[in-house]
Amino acid sequence: MAYEPDMAIVFNSVAKAVIVSFRGVTIYMPGPYADRKAAVLTAEEHCRRLGWRD
Repeated sequence: MAYEPDMAIVFNSVAKAVIVSFRGVTIYMPGPYADRKAAVLTAEEHCRRLGWRD
């Protein structure tokens, strides 16, 4: 699936958290998430709620 320009999802494996940058807004989602896959799925769902269509 393609991300929009400037859309970024970064998983912090130490904190088990994810940082999402979408349409000029960056948020921190503290989790904890079991792994990168779980964090990315949650972050992508957040972006979908804001209008991203993959």
